[in-house]
Amino acid sequence: MLPVPNLDDRLFEEIVGDARKMIPKLFPQWTDENAHDPGITMMELFSWLAEMQQYYLNRVTRKNELKFLKLLGVQLRPAACARTDVTFDRIGSHLRLPPGMKLEANDLTFETEEGLWLLPARIERVLVQTDADAYDFTSANGNGKVTYFAFGAEARKGNRLLVGFDQELPSGRPFALTVRLYEGYPIPMGPLTEEHGDVCHPSARVVWSYFGEAGWQEIEPLQDETAHLSRSGRITFTLPAAMRETTVHPATDLPRYWLRCTVEQAGYELPPKVEVIELNTISAVHRDTQSETFSFDSEGTAEQTFTVEHALAFFEEVEVQVRAGEDGTWRSWAFDAEREAEAAVTKIRCLETPPAGADTVRVIAFTGEFAADRWIGRSNGLPKQRFLLPFQQVLPETMLLQVGVRDPFTGEQLWEDWTCVEDFDRSEAEDRHFLYLPETGEIVFGDNEAGLIPESDEEPNLRLIRLALGGGVRGNVQKGLIRAVEADDAPYATLGVHNRDHAYGGAERETLEEAKARIRRDLKQSHRAVADADFERIAKRTPGLRVARAKAIPHYRVGMREGSPAADNVVTVVAVPYNEEKKPLPSPGFLQTVQEYVDRHRLLTTEVEVVPPVYVAVTVQASVVVDPARQAQARAQIQEALHRCLDPLNDEDHSTGWAFGQPVYRADVYSVIHGLPGVEYIQDLRLEASGPGSYVDASGDVRLPLHGLVYSGEHRIEWILLDSRS
Repeated sequence: MLPVPNLDDRLFEEIVGDARKMIPKLFPQWTDENAHDPGITMMELFSWLAEMQQYYLNRVTRKNELKFLKLLGVQLRPAACARTDVTFDRIGSHLRLPPGMKLEANDLTFETEEGLWLLPARIERVLVQTDADAYDFTSANGNGKVTYFAFGAEARKGNRLLVGFDQELPSGRPFALTVRLYEGYPIPMGPLTEEHGDVCHPSARVVWSYFGEAGWQEIEPLQDETAHLSRSGRITFTLPAAMRETTVHPATDLPRYWLRCTVEQAGYELPPKVEVIELNTISAVHRDTQSETFSFDSEGTAEQTFTVEHALAFFEEVEVQVRAGEDGTWRSWAFDAEREAEAAVTKIRCLETPPAGADTVRVIAFTGEFAADRWIGRSNGLPKQRFLLPFQQVLPETMLLQVGVRDPFTGEQLWEDWTCVEDFDRSEAEDRHFLYLPETGEIVFGDNEAGLIPESDEEPNLRLIRLALGGGVRGNVQKGLIRAVEADDAPYATLGVHNRDHAYGGAERETLEEAKARIRRDLKQSHRAVADADFERIAKRTPGLRVARAKAIPHYRVGMREGSPAADNVVTVVAVPYNEEKKPLPSPGFLQTVQEYVDRHRLLTTEVEVVPPVYVAVTVQASVVVDPARQAQARAQIQEALHRCLDPLNDEDHSTGWAFGQPVYRADVYSVIHGLPGVEYIQDLRLEASGPGSYVDASGDVRLPLHGLVYSGEHRIEWILLDSRS
């Protein structure tokens, strides 16, 4: 064990001595250092206070620091589970994959997060049709090194992406296409969270259709995580009718079954660039669920049947409980289980009539190995009992424990639910709470003052009914390491599976030092828009968008003069998206998304308007005298320097550029040209401006509106060789 640092290692005399040594350096005019001097008295007083502070700081333990963090609303984060997409192959026929299916990655276990219909179909063709021509990107799809534009480099209205399959996709059953777009742009996309996942308004709109009996027929996706192909994600469909074969391009090609995506409304800031479109792909997480519970409402009628859709219930063991009364206890219940192979679900039929009510029936599904390991011991009725779990890498947030209690009249064993908590600080005497200590792997119960003591019994009466293992950096496996399905039953055992990308997001349980560093960062992070910089910072992290630049202009509304009384409570935010055009313009959907996100963080009395920038083309006309030996180099460098200077996004990470509303002075342009190699001097220089609200003043400088940005026009440079000057 590492020694605890001793902070109380300086005595009063040492502190006073060190302070007195600093007097000549800091205050050379202070010459009387005797004890009668009031300054020396104050120095000794503060030295005594410093010694006392060291004494008390030295007694701050880890437990104290955790309590201080809790007062700030901070708790140590549990271990995080890595996740990645996995793709299945070697599919013989239509097969339902239940959620929670276990996958092997060397000695680690991953689980699918949702159910999926696996289809034997394969993607055989990927075509892009534009006004000019049709292009075949089949070989580029999933190549790993080559990307392609889904709708061409300009993504105009009417351009199409077509995906051809070797066999018909089923009608009436949901299936999903996974689209992964290129993400290696210098401006990252604002992170999507569950809270803001639906805030994004697509910049462009697409329409999906399939070729059926009546030709091309539109189909509405059940779910579109890509927001009309603006980001990577899954698109889920259910075909209403059967598909039909057809030939698209070229005319001599074999007929295939096609899905088509058409740009209905153009407006992408960045035309979607595809890395791969995949079928039979789903998300998997580094987790090994040992036991899980599923709750159902009961109608109070006989022969009720409940459907459980999970791999644990389908492949492993199940148990049924019903509520025994108002005190929250549960009673074991007789049931019959029938597993339906086609839908991969388990039908649970109660053999006796359960009581009516919400969440009155519970199905517990668990692995065969866990059947014995879930029993953790017997309560002896004493306070502060501890039980060591035989598991590693426990995810505390998944734990649910039951304590067996005896019915005082029948002697039947009933079950009480106990909840895992961080500590007993808010636990009262009757609360069924317990702690899990990750450091030791122990479960700790209360003392009837902070947390209830479990009722004693002569037989084991403590068991876990919900538990999952996982988390940590080991889950961040490399691509291709998820290779097999953990199943002995056909046809699941013969399935092939692989992860095209490495897993990400796995992290160890947060340490105390990491938590303290995190809260320091969070305290510096603005979550409320008050100052101009707050509005700009919040706008740039809008979820789902690449906002390259944002400028907040207080007391200003477009169309009004600066400082107008009508705009006293108005803040105009100018948002510039990242794209590769000379004039990066946001779409209406882009502006609406930024508007709604900033509105969530503004003060109640502040009115926010999010607007696009006004672009002004600045053209330079100049006569430049150059050295004949460097003529070609100077010509190229002058044009490049002017374009770089007059650029909305001109730095390495494309997050800054010409300042909003800043005039373009002739002197600035003059210095840009004159400082280049090969330029002797500038004989003449004039500026021209073209854009709303801009003008050239009497000094020849270009003036811009407050929300204006410049971009390079077609510069006209006259080259004069040094030897031929007049």
